[in-house]
Amino acid sequence: MTGPWWCFISLAAGSATFGAATVSAAESELQAVQVVCGRCHAPAVFLKQTRSWERWNDVFADMTKRGANGSEEQLARVTTYFLENLTLVNINTSPAEELAGVLGVRDDVAEAIITRRQSKLFANLAQLSEVPGVDPSKLEQRKSRILFGPEPTSP
Repeated sequence: MTGPWWCFISLAAGSATFGAATVSAAESELQAVQVVCGRCHAPAVFLKQTRSWERWNDVFADMTKRGANGSEEQLARVTTYFLENLTLVNINTSPAEELAGVLGVRDDVAEAIITRRQSKLFANLAQLSEVPGVDPSKLEQRKSRILFGPEPTSP
């Protein structure tokens, strides 16, 4: 597939079962990253970088222009990997797809977060963990990528 692959967020978020991922699924996603991205550079170049989903999409678009491609399945796995492991999310401004992917929650839980923030912005992980369906242990694991400001996520 040679078209833009950043559009796979819907496919990845809609088809992945967040929270029930097995080691083999995580390994498969990382293997896809190594295959698709490793054609031009070592994955170590970016595997420790966190960025907003918008910024990752800019990177995906640039890499696509430079010739990055893969099968639909590979691109969906790459998208899932980046979303679940390397994306920053602002709990008070990010859309549901990003919340679901980064937090590892179902779509309905992401929508519940959005509903709650419309009446009162979240200030910390403790408040976020009060939303039914949010796993506090996942929040703890991913806390370095969770922001609470009123401003959009931009790094």
